[in-house]
Amino acid sequence: MVKEKWTVFNARLVMVSKIKKTLFYIFVAIILFSGQFLFSSNQLQGKPPLIAKHTIEGRDVKGMVAKGPVIIYFWAEWCGICKMMQSAVSAVLEEYPVVTIAVRSGTDSQVEAYLRQYKLNWPVVNDPNSEIAQQYGVRGVPSLIIVNKKGDVGLIASGYTSEIGIKFRIWLSDVFSG
Repeated sequence: MVKEKWTVFNARLVMVSKIKKTLFYIFVAIILFSGQFLFSSNQLQGKPPLIAKHTIEGRDVKGMVAKGPVIIYFWAEWCGICKMMQSAVSAVLEEYPVVTIAVRSGTDSQVEAYLRQYKLNWPVVNDPNSEIAQQYGVRGVPSLIIVNKKGDVGLIASGYTSEIGIKFRIWLSDVFSG
């Protein structure tokens, strides 16, 4: 009888411990995402600036960015964190429209060589003088700007994020766009 009560008590204790741990992780995630929103709160809002340049392959991206939804990914060939995000961006590119902007990464031929070296099949607009990045208020790379279904900037994120993180931000952008 005492052993049964002890087993039930032990099971409840384990369950309470798991609930506390889960709540802690939810709290940390909320804090992290809140910080991301606060950091980007004074950045670009409304309609994104048009990108007047074509991709290295010659594709026009003006219409794609203007109507949304689209992800604009700012990266650089010299950025270690950007290299860590390559597989996540490539995976998201299979499901969502993405325009990538190579910031201060050299000439078109240097960027093409980089894409070949890492087997990246991305639509890339070269931004050798950081003009597009400045238009968008990008403070560093990697940066994601998510243009929602209405064609407005829905969310801005800087720093590393995973494939799941990118998809979660896309979802958040859609939820908050109304």
